[in-house]
Order: sequence, then C-alpha cells, then structure tokens
Amino acid sequence: MRRWLLVVFGATLIVATPVAISLIPASSSVVSANTLRQQIAHSSTLAWSGAVKTRGTLKIPATNSFGGISALLGDNNSLRVWWRDPTHWRVDKIRQTGETDLIRNGSLTTSWNFESETATMTPYSAVRLPDASDLLPSRLAKRLLSGATAAEVSRLPSKRVAGLSAAGLRLNPSDPRSTIDHVDVWADTASGLPLRVEAFDAADSRPIVTTELTTVDLKKPDPSTTEFIPPPGIKIRRQNSLDVAAGANAFAPFVLPNGLAGLKRHGDAADFGAVGVYGSGPTAFILIPLRRNLSDQVRNQLVKDATASTTDAGTALKVGPLSVLLTPRERGRGIFLLAGTVTPKTLEQASTELRDTVTFR
Repeated sequence: MRRWLLVVFGATLIVATPVAISLIPASSSVVSANTLRQQIAHSSTLAWSGAVKTRGTLKIPATNSFGGISALLGDNNSLRVWWRDPTHWRVDKIRQTGETDLIRNGSLTTSWNFESETATMTPYSAVRLPDASDLLPSRLAKRLLSGATAAEVSRLPSKRVAGLSAAGLRLNPSDPRSTIDHVDVWADTASGLPLRVEAFDAADSRPIVTTELTTVDLKKPDPSTTEFIPPPGIKIRRQNSLDVAAGANAFAPFVLPNGLAGLKRHGDAADFGAVGVYGSGPTAFILIPLRRNLSDQVRNQLVKDATASTTDAGTALKVGPLSVLLTPRERGRGIFLLAGTVTPKTLEQASTELRDTVTFR
C-alpha cells in the first residue's frame, strides 16, 4: 500500500509542477518599450526548442495551391520545434491522423508526410507562401515588428509564458493603410525570445492569430534534430520550387516595379523575381503572378463569397484584416494576385499602378 501511495504522490508531483509554475507571478520588467523591441529584433539568431500552439480565426477561400494558408490562419495547430539557427530547423505539425514535418538544412527544404510516407525535397526559397515556421512566435513577432518606430510601441504588463517571465510589448501601427489594429508580444525577459504573439483586427476583440510556446528549452538542439534521414522504403520526390509563389518568382516572365501604392518593395534584391512583397511589418502585401487556369480557380472561389466585389481594378475580398485582390483578365497583360494586411483601397491603387509599371523580361 505504501508503495502505491508513493507512486500516486510522484505522479501528482509530475502533473502539478507545471501548473504550480504557471501560477507563480511573472517578474516585473522595467525595460523600455523601444529597448524591448530591439531585444526582440536581435533574438532571431537564438537557438531553442519547444512546443507551440497556434490559433487562427480567418476563414480564407481555399484552392489547391493556397489551401495551406487557409489551414494556418483558420485552424488550431500543434507544433513541435527544434531551432538551431535561421537556416537549420525542424517544425513538426502534429495532427490526430498523423504528422507533417518541415525541415530546413541550409539550402534544402524537406517536407515529410508520415501518412503518405513521402518526402519532398526542394531548394529553399526566400520568396514563398507562408508555412508553419512563419507562425512561430519568434518569426511572427520579427515580421510584424519590422519597421516599427519607438512611437508605435508601448509596454504591457509582464506575464508567465511557458514557465518563463515574459515582458509585454504592444505595437499600434500608425500607417493608415494597415488593417492591423494592434499586435501584442511577450518575450523572455532574459533573452528577448518572443514566447507569445497576438494580432488583432479593429473589428474584433478576439485575436485573429495567436501563437504561443507552451514549453521551451533555450539550449541549442543537437544537430541530429534538424537532419532528415529517410526511413527505408519511403517515396522521395524532388521539386524545383517550394510552392506557386516560389515557382512564379523564378520562372514567370515579369519585372515588377520597386514601389506600389506608396510602399517600397521589401527584401533582398538578390531574391527579386516575378513575385514582390511591398511594405513591411503590419502594413504589407504580396503580389504573385498566376497562370490563367489557376487564376480562374482563385476567381471562382472569391466570387462565391457574398462580400466579394468586382471593379476595374479586379475581383476583391476582405476577410478580417486580410485584403485580397485578383487583377482582371486583360489581353497582353499578366494576372496578379495581391493579398496582405492593407486596406482594399491600397490594393486597388497597386493594381492600377501595376498596369503601367510591370514589364516583361
């Protein structure tokens, strides 16, 4: 009997310890908002591992080529992460039916699907559609705080996240073209690593996207954690591009302008191709040229929504803070998809300017 009591007592301690840690008040932080913003920006090279929970509330029309974005921003996701550095990491997306792993090892990206026993290997591209790695608190915070000024950030009370004391920061975008009302970030007081991020639309008191570390280890993961060793007998595929955006950037015959709707083209000029990202932080949109058959699929999905509208600038839809516009089909011109956290008017202006500034290469 005594032995069983010891077993029960030990099990109770194991379960109760995380709960007890979460009840310990977070240490207050006197660091200024701008200093905290800078610490978060410099934390992108930190190594860590842990579990991440994400929650999205945006119901985005899905096609085969863009279905992954709908799942990222409209569903709950459970992730397991090993992050050695920005070019060596692994993100496992865990589902009830199986698991899909995304592994970056230098210039190679591998997607491993347990259910289909298929590994797809692709050269890494900086220009691509969002994937599970972009919803990690560290990455999302860096992107949303990019270009933020000292006047746009303020402190929030500290809270405990993943057992660590986390200093709070709020971003209130000042650019009227942004559709993001505010962004809240909590970062580890000691390292500056973002642990929780919430993004809000002005029309909803609930966050449109929440991503949070539930467990974290700030030690550098072993190199073996980010190496993919194919199990015997699996199917291995090799592709030239990660997704429709990466493929269009490399192969579509367009040269884009350096600015649209008053927003500068963002990114490394070495990566510039036929896809453009304009603006930064919470005021940004991506522009992707689409093949005619894919553009027809996207347009059909957009017009199914009762709130979609069609003007000379194209077919437009707004889902929460996300504005989407597909340019019209016109002889001798490409068809482009524009999407981002900017106002519909901004995308209309970009579409109009695009007619006179895009050229063929």
